[in-house]
Amino acid sequence: MFMKVLREHFLPAIAAGSFTGEPPWPSRLRIHRLVNRSHIYSLTWSFTGPDGRATFHLETGADGEPLLVWRRIGSHQIYDSP
Repeated sequence: MFMKVLREHFLPAIAAGSFTGEPPWPSRLRIHRLVNRSHIYSLTWSFTGPDGRATFHLETGADGEPLLVWRRIGSHQIYDSP
């Protein structure tokens, strides 16, 4: 499920520049910054059977381009240590 959402929704949003704030992230992905962790974002693709969430952050690569770093992929428990 994660790979399907990644290919169909997340990567097109990245290509469109959503990481800059314009255009906004697709609401279907439910992307938000985690409280008390200003540089870590959460993505939710499923709330039920199976619960599907991921955390990630953005860095600047050596070439100055944005670099996406996946932190954890799993269920709601990933928020215990994002």
